[in-house]
Parts: sequence; structure tokens; C-alpha cells
Amino acid sequence: MKIKNEGFTLIELLIVITVISILFSISIVSYRLFRINAYDNNALYDLKNLINDELSYYSINQNFIAFSTFNITSENVVKVGEFEHRYLSKNIKAVAKVYRDYANFCTKHKMGDKIYAYQSETDTIYYKKSFQGYELQDLDCPNATPNNDFPSPVWIILAQSR
Repeated sequence: MKIKNEGFTLIELLIVITVISILFSISIVSYRLFRINAYDNNALYDLKNLINDELSYYSINQNFIAFSTFNITSENVVKVGEFEHRYLSKNIKAVAKVYRDYANFCTKHKMGDKIYAYQSETDTIYYKKSFQGYELQDLDCPNATPNNDFPSPVWIILAQSR
């Protein structure tokens, strides 16, 4: 009587389990990076909305509105006098620094790893590395001046329209 060998050997099962665990660990790292990039993109999108609101306000009133992270309500709305910016996403902090006709705006998502900034006189968007879990502080956004407020290599140019 001949015995049939059915099924897998122990070595074959160990190899399959090893390959699956390697693929799983790669996918976990990729998913984590994907989430961080999504948080960062959210902060960049909110910065662009803030730029549009501030430039609209400037075109009517001939001045920018400065605000700090303390001017953000629990509903993620920036309210300073008659200026109101309603488009901040959850866990996004924003800061606006103003000096005469110069303005710098900064945003960061709490779970992102980049701080995004805009300088009005050069019409340039910058970013710099930060770390996850860190909330934007007022000191993270440079004061607005007539000079370049975002020195390299700390701040990296992301987009410039001029």
C-alpha cells in the first residue's frame, strides 16, 4: 500500500508565513506614510483657503488680519473683528503675522510632519519639517518683514508664482 503525501511541509508553511509577515510590515509602514501625507495635504489645502480669504479681505480693506492660534474657536473658525475664516479642518492650527503690507501665514496639522507657510510679498509657499503630534505655535511662524522671512535650508520653497 502506497501512502500519499498530501498537504504542506513545515518548511513550506514557515516560508509562506514569513513572506506574509514581510508584506504586512511593508504595508503598515506605507499606510502610515500615506496618512501623514494626507494630513500634510490637508494643512496645505487649508493654507491656500486662508490665503484666498486674507487676500480677499486685503483687496477690500487694504490690510491683512493678524491672528494667533488662540483666535481659533472650538469649531475651527478664525474670528478677528469682522474677519472670519471658516475653512480650517479638524486638528489644523493656523497663524498670521502682519507688518504693514507684509504678511506671513502658517498652518500645520497636529498629526502631520510639515509646517506650511506663505509669504505675501514674494507670493511663495514654503514648508519645513516638524514632527507628528506637535501643534503649531505662534513662534513657528516668522514675523512679517520687508525681507525674506523664510531662510533656507530650514524653509524649503514649495511653490512660487513670480
